[in-house]
Amino acid sequence: MSALAQPGEHRIGRRNVAVGPSAAGALFGAALLAMLVAAVNYRITLGYALTFLIFGVAIVALLHTVRNLSMLTLRGARAEPVFAGQHAEFTLIARNASGFERYALALHAPGMAQPEHFDVPAGAEQFVSVALPTEKRGWMPMPRFALTTTFPIGIWRARALWQPAQRVLVFPAPETPAPPLPARSAAHGEGARSGNGHGDPIALRPYADGDPPQRIAWKAVARSASGELVTLQRGEAELGETTLDWYELPASMDDEARLSRLARWTIDADASGSRFALRLPGMLVEADSGPAHRLRCLEALATWSR
Repeated sequence: MSALAQPGEHRIGRRNVAVGPSAAGALFGAALLAMLVAAVNYRITLGYALTFLIFGVAIVALLHTVRNLSMLTLRGARAEPVFAGQHAEFTLIARNASGFERYALALHAPGMAQPEHFDVPAGAEQFVSVALPTEKRGWMPMPRFALTTTFPIGIWRARALWQPAQRVLVFPAPETPAPPLPARSAAHGEGARSGNGHGDPIALRPYADGDPPQRIAWKAVARSASGELVTLQRGEAELGETTLDWYELPASMDDEARLSRLARWTIDADASGSRFALRLPGMLVEADSGPAHRLRCLEALATWSR
């Protein structure tokens, strides 16, 4: 495994590590000072020897504490979009290219209830998941992280700061409860119809992966000897399209309330399996259906601005 940092990675150099006594280290230092004062006052030769021996152990511990952070490589992975009010899951990767294990590491960030503790084996990577609260829609950058350790004996605390470049997209919080979807507009033209040859706009076809459960013809499945799933296939004249239109919402609603309702309608329209379009001031997402279309609409709602 290469010891060189790759693009998007942050390598912790020795100059990036700040070190100082921990709370236990402060007590340790006070006790060591008391031992030295007693040895001086009472001229205890063994006291001198013991004091400086313990001081030497503390210096060695300091070097090990700094080494436990030095030369670690950090990078962030892509975070999945979430809705405002949910927790965004950031994944961080610590890479240890050295031949010794890194113990008792802790990752801190604003908004974390408690730090994430982990070790990194020699010559390996460790994935660390961090959940952070979200409050508003839009792009949310990763916060500044502090990586700390008190290894090996807890009297020194080393810290390195890191600002990842990754960010997560936060969708508007869906309105709950929300009014039903707007009425569908009928498709135009006789060629839009599909049927069974007798004017019936509904036909059956074998089930395909991705078909919404609402389209499965359960009664037909029950009557079938094979028990294979079949899906209702309606013509465009029957299904039509739904337009989720900013301008058709009540004038009393503010911008964020409108985005929240449109987010709810986007989710509901996608769940119904229907084709729908999204109209925002200065933007139109053409009618379509499926997970990719749902994502496009939610991204448009998350990033829209006047």
